[in-house]
Amino acid sequence: MIHFRYHLLSLTAVFFALGVGILLGGMAGHSWFTVGEQEVLAKMEAKYDRALKSNNELKQQMNRLLMEVERSNEEVIHLMAMRYSHDLSGSKVFVWNQPDLKLAPIKQLLQSVGVDVLPYQEGATVENGLLLVFAHEEPEWVSGLPAPRRWLRIEQVPDSPAKQWALLDKVQKLLTEMRLEHEKS
Repeated sequence: MIHFRYHLLSLTAVFFALGVGILLGGMAGHSWFTVGEQEVLAKMEAKYDRALKSNNELKQQMNRLLMEVERSNEEVIHLMAMRYSHDLSGSKVFVWNQPDLKLAPIKQLLQSVGVDVLPYQEGATVENGLLLVFAHEEPEWVSGLPAPRRWLRIEQVPDSPAKQWALLDKVQKLLTEMRLEHEKS
């Protein structure tokens, strides 16, 4: 059996340890904690400042690169205009597109090389021109067009200068073939 002395001694030791912990935690450890907290806070602020500076530098670099890409695209469009303006100037191109496709850049590109871009309505005739059909799937009315193929279906709107160049090349080839056929007859 445990004597009352052991209970009293253990209870006294617990309260003594509690008092020492309160004293150390409340008074003696307070300045140490504050100094450590200030060091951690200063390190975090320095990391934040470095990250912010790096972020700003990356934004500036990205803006410079975007300007260079835009300048390169303008140069490519200028080269396309020089390359195709002689062959395509004065040609007619009729354009039909699904309503969800945005064709303003393509129309602008075609007009920059001297092509007359005209809207196409279903059932209309394509006289002395080429029909560009911008659609994911071939519309049913295309099968009713006259026998010599004077139309070209494009599934996706060309979004890069290389794809636009390829489209202009196809348009030029088809218009040249159409001109040759017309000269023969």
